[in-house]
Amino acid sequence: MENYDTDESFLGRWIAGELSDEERIAFEKTDVFKQFDIINREAQLLDGPTIDVERALQTVKARLANKPKKGKLIKLWRNISVAAIIILSTGIFLTSSKTYTTGIGQSQTITLADGSTVNLNANSSISHKRFFWSSNKTVELKGEAYFTVAKGDDFSVETSKGTVAVLGTEFNIKDRADFVLKCYEGKVQFTQNNNTDNTYILTKGMQVAITKDALKEATFTEETPAWKQGVSTFTQQPLSEVLNELSLYFDITFDTSNIDINRLFSGRFYHTDLNNALKATLVPMGITYKKANNKIILNK
Repeated sequence: MENYDTDESFLGRWIAGELSDEERIAFEKTDVFKQFDIINREAQLLDGPTIDVERALQTVKARLANKPKKGKLIKLWRNISVAAIIILSTGIFLTSSKTYTTGIGQSQTITLADGSTVNLNANSSISHKRFFWSSNKTVELKGEAYFTVAKGDDFSVETSKGTVAVLGTEFNIKDRADFVLKCYEGKVQFTQNNNTDNTYILTKGMQVAITKDALKEATFTEETPAWKQGVSTFTQQPLSEVLNELSLYFDITFDTSNIDINRLFSGRFYHTDLNNALKATLVPMGITYKKANNKIILNK
């Protein structure tokens, strides 16, 4: 292959897709191409800042074109090595995060590197560092999830209300308008944000809930979260929370201008059928409703 080790603009033209068919076919047969192909595919996995590709390409091509013609390929590889060291030193790749997200009515089970599992409820997300899991077992949660944590040290979950630290246990966190932490097995520790004095130890059957910044401790008897069985249950909770919950499992919005959303509701609805869910929650409260596309208009 003549051009790739005699023409210092060759790689710039390859990146830009400007090689002739003859040049491209010959280049793809070389070991150098194999290395660049690996680098290119791995680079696609990196999460980094948005780059003006055209501008960057022109800069690279200009520098390649202006390089003194000595040292040739050795100098080119030396520059590539320096660039790679700079990229790695920024930590973009090694500190990048992996995020899992569910949409309306969706759920997902994620298995973490240590064997712990996370059952992610609808309209929720978790994220964690891609690498070095054994030294940083921290998960960030938005929404709701059920955790089954493998025995080990230093597993924690960051939420908007505080940090849950665990050591081999099963628990459920709901972090939406209100916050509820329930321990189903083992032991968890909850520390509120901005107040390290507010630390709570929970064992099986214990929970903490935060509503409008007021924290309450309580107990429960259920063996597994209701949402994992495809049902949402309520005991003397505002209708606004019921409607928000319906919106998690069905692609709908509500017009509540004609009703009192602070009325309390006790009951349940299943996540499988919208019509049945609306009847189960609205009819017992004497509320009529009309559908307009994805909007539900409520009336007394």
